Amino acid sequence: MVRIPASRPVRQGDLALALVLATFGVVELWLVDVGPKPIAVPATLVAGLALYWRRVAPLAVAVAVFGAVAGESLLGVSLDRPDSPLLVALAAAYAVAAYRDLRIALAGMAIALAGIWIGVAGQSTNNHSDFAFTAVVVSAGWLVGRGMRGRVRQTAELAERTRQLEEAREAERLAAVAEERRRIARDLHDVIAHSVSVMVVQAGAAEDIFARDPQGVLEPIRAVQETGRAALVEMRRLLGLLREDGELGLAPQPRLADLDVLAEQIRLAGLPVELAVEGKPRPLPIGVDLSVYRIAQEALTNSLKHAGPARARLVLRYLDGEVELEVVDDGISSSNGNGGHGLIGMRERVAVFGGTLEADRLATGGFRVLARLPLAAPA
Repeated sequence: MVRIPASRPVRQGDLALALVLATFGVVELWLVDVGPKPIAVPATLVAGLALYWRRVAPLAVAVAVFGAVAGESLLGVSLDRPDSPLLVALAAAYAVAAYRDLRIALAGMAIALAGIWIGVAGQSTNNHSDFAFTAVVVSAGWLVGRGMRGRVRQTAELAERTRQLEEAREAERLAAVAEERRRIARDLHDVIAHSVSVMVVQAGAAEDIFARDPQGVLEPIRAVQETGRAALVEMRRLLGLLREDGELGLAPQPRLADLDVLAEQIRLAGLPVELAVEGKPRPLPIGVDLSVYRIAQEALTNSLKHAGPARARLVLRYLDGEVELEVVDDGISSSNGNGGHGLIGMRERVAVFGGTLEADRLATGGFRVLARLPLAAPA
């Protein structure tokens, strides 16, 4: 439940209102013969300047305003002035209704009615119509204040709900990022494990060859060096991503050579997929190879879930110094492109290798994912 603070900071507008009404009241006193001014002037100043605290202590302001009205009437000051007493009373009644809960607001209204009754009773021209008119006008101000309090409360509740939703979305996004980083870390772990295994095999082969052909040992040694450098790059990426992941999986990871299998799986699930390879295929760094596969898998899964009745085309391009993956569907569903966590995951994967990702709706209603990963990405 949203609570409106009981104490509100005094604003410059409150000071301006208090000064204007106090000044206006004093000017009226000099323009109209109301009785002893040594009593009227201080009472008018007290009532007007008290409005400065109308947000901080509205009940006390009501006591000051209506007490001043009743007091000066009892001491022989006429309230038959054009505007100032009524304006000050309206502001005080509005404040106690708008800035306090119902119990205190009702108490403030009771103080207002009592002050008006005493003030009217102290006048020589006392009649019930004066009391009724003033009471109705002040009550109207009080009702407006209660209505505004409801609007303020509703606005505060909406703002609080919006804040909570934003926090929930941000927490969900961070959780998705963390989960995707754990998945990437597991993949990189398998890549490093594979590289180390190759190094062990090549080192063993070098030891066997050395006894027969000392010169021939250079080739496996070079292979160990190259594989070791690649493993170090992947290790740096892994250390940058790993966040208390627990046990890492050791299952064999898919490769780009398995894209035809992936496309067939998506076809069987209900989304026709056309697969094309452009450029001359060549071996890719293991981490890049796996990440491109995962991006293709996620993009096709998003199309399957959100594109509705559609067809998809997957293109793998081998370019100079980079590899490019494009997945396009022709779905016209309104939810097409709502990849949610999938898009977050794809962005995380390309960011690991210093690549770029474009994910946009097409003018025809379809959706396009374009990922570029450099083959010599910085760790």
